[in-house]
Amino acid sequence: MTSTEWQSVTDANEGSFVVDLPTGWSHDVRLLRVGPAQRRVVRAVSPDGSLRLSLHDPDLPDFYEPASGMFPQPGVHQLAQYVGAEVFLPQYLNQRFGAAPGFRLGPVSAEAELAEATVQRGAAGGIQLRCQAASARFGFTDQGRAVDALAIVSTTSFGIGWVADACALFATGGEPDRALLMHAIHSERTNPQWQAMQNQLFANQQAINAQESAMWMNQSQALHRQRMGDIAAAGAANTAIHNDRVAMGEASTTAYLNRLNTPMPTGFPDAPGLDQQHSFINAIREEETLRTASGEDIQVDAGADRYFVDEHNRRWVGAQGNVDANDFRAAGLNPDDYQEGQIRR
Repeated sequence: MTSTEWQSVTDANEGSFVVDLPTGWSHDVRLLRVGPAQRRVVRAVSPDGSLRLSLHDPDLPDFYEPASGMFPQPGVHQLAQYVGAEVFLPQYLNQRFGAAPGFRLGPVSAEAELAEATVQRGAAGGIQLRCQAASARFGFTDQGRAVDALAIVSTTSFGIGWVADACALFATGGEPDRALLMHAIHSERTNPQWQAMQNQLFANQQAINAQESAMWMNQSQALHRQRMGDIAAAGAANTAIHNDRVAMGEASTTAYLNRLNTPMPTGFPDAPGLDQQHSFINAIREEETLRTASGEDIQVDAGADRYFVDEHNRRWVGAQGNVDANDFRAAGLNPDDYQEGQIRR
């Protein structure tokens, strides 16, 4: 690098960073915000226009690994697996300048020292990075003039995603000065006051997010409790309706049975009498109505010819054909406790 005087130039938008540029060069140094992303832009041109310096490409997206689970924002992020700088650099130059007349691309060389410096800066901030850097000479024709350029590209992974950075020095009528380009790259530094302010803004936003999240959670829980209360109230109302319907059904059944058990009034010769109604009900229930010796009616299971009742406890036994006292004793019963009843049919 020829003897060059340098001046420190600060980001014109937010004062976020400072970079050394050759004295007397026209320049544009600023921080751009693209959605949530921050993009630095450094452009400088020598007084005679023969050298043009470009640090960073704001059009390059940030990349998320496909397996990261992150959702890319259009125009800001892309899903792509990490690509090393030695592969990324020729792809990038072909995309940016491949259509220019006379485009040519020289061999790609690794820039291990630049990559290691990036890893060390990350480690100093407690961030584990994986970085590759590479450089290549390339050229093309611009308005009939031959342009020789040197590009340096880095690709830096931080786990779930990665970023690519591109810097270049373009020379018309001469050779690009590698030392000048490297000095400008290494001179760039973040304004600590600006960084402290950004950290505070981030902490404030995190606190706001936590507060909003807590409010949302409280509202969700309140709505959940209200829904559970509504469901419980609806369930209680439905249960009450069900119970009312069951009670109505039972009352209706009882009334129906009472009607069946009530003798029909005289004057209706075709109406079934009491025994006929009982016979009908007994046929459905597979039961018999038995009149005891004391004149009380009880229900017994159908299937026997004769029935005997202990009127002390209303216990009954059924039998087929002839029965004597020995049969009762054989069954463990006292024959004196049982008296035969009459089947009503």
